Amino acid sequence: MKRSLFFALILIAIRSQAQFDGAETTGTIKLSTAYAHDFPKLNGLSVGAEFVKPLTHRFEAGFGVRHINMSGNPRTETAKEYTKATTLDFNVYVLPLKSETHALKIGGGYSFSFYKIRRSFPVISHETQTPQTQWPIQDSKGSISGFMLSGEYEYSIPNSSISMGIRASLFKAYDQATSVGPFVGFRL
Repeated sequence: MKRSLFFALILIAIRSQAQFDGAETTGTIKLSTAYAHDFPKLNGLSVGAEFVKPLTHRFEAGFGVRHINMSGNPRTETAKEYTKATTLDFNVYVLPLKSETHALKIGGGYSFSFYKIRRSFPVISHETQTPQTQWPIQDSKGSISGFMLSGEYEYSIPNSSISMGIRASLFKAYDQATSVGPFVGFRL
């Protein structure tokens, strides 16, 4: 179901681009950095780049790459846990509000994540009269995919090819993670 929805979005994007005859057919490269949050006490930084191309006056499509590095001690002070992931993001944006200098975008898409994690879960031993709790470290790596949602505000500097704004995302790193931060865009 997820893959068929993903391919349906791609087909809609191709069909919309074929019917779009606007003058604004160039794309924008956006560079971003953001605060990333997985769960309490597991936070970090997300750095990414995205290429966004207008499909119509109210729709855009984007392809992005992002690297996430989150760490902390969420369960016990004895084990430093982390999530390190690189994601490939495919998005379609709707622009409900758009003017010459301001744009509000709401996006949905699909994220493919290649992660490396370290977690620590309690193991209770009953070998003695009093139960003992240990926190063994478990390392894992793999890949996962899932839906992502994003929203952003973009300000285009008049008479310039530079824009800037702020973006918030809900995406797959290992678990669902969130990020909020600024970006700078360069229109091509």
